[in-house]
Amino acid sequence: MIMVDLKEDYNIRIDKEGIWHFHGGEMKRRDIVNYLYQYLKKDSTGRYVIETENERCYVTVEDVPFVINSVDSGFSHDRGQPCILISLSDGSIEELNLDNPFWHGDDNVLYCKVKKGEFAARFSRPAYYQLCGYIEHDSARRTYVITISHSSHPLVFINQP
Repeated sequence: MIMVDLKEDYNIRIDKEGIWHFHGGEMKRRDIVNYLYQYLKKDSTGRYVIETENERCYVTVEDVPFVINSVDSGFSHDRGQPCILISLSDGSIEELNLDNPFWHGDDNVLYCKVKKGEFAARFSRPAYYQLCGYIEHDSARRTYVITISHSSHPLVFINQP
């Protein structure tokens, strides 16, 4: 496989709302954006890069590359157990990993890891409110928990990574 040099001049950017831009204009074709998401990676220095068979180019990410658009209950594909499903800005739906910690950013925006822990994602305001529907205070443990179908998981927060 032959790789061309990394391109800085493509001027691809993901804004803090998860909207992709090319040379300052919004990329409106979801099929193209979803294609680019498939090849989004982080290089060894932590910069975001789109890497296809023949080409690599940097992507400027204002905040995080993924936005969680909605939260709903469902069933795990692996275990068949009740779980929380999140809908991401790349059109995918995945199970929220409740074993991973959350963190808060500016303006109390909530974040977590997605894509098997490879990427950070921010909760959109509607998704944040939907998640709050699963959060309860556990007075015995003096903590907050996420409860799904009579099973509760401690809500763990870390400092921003």
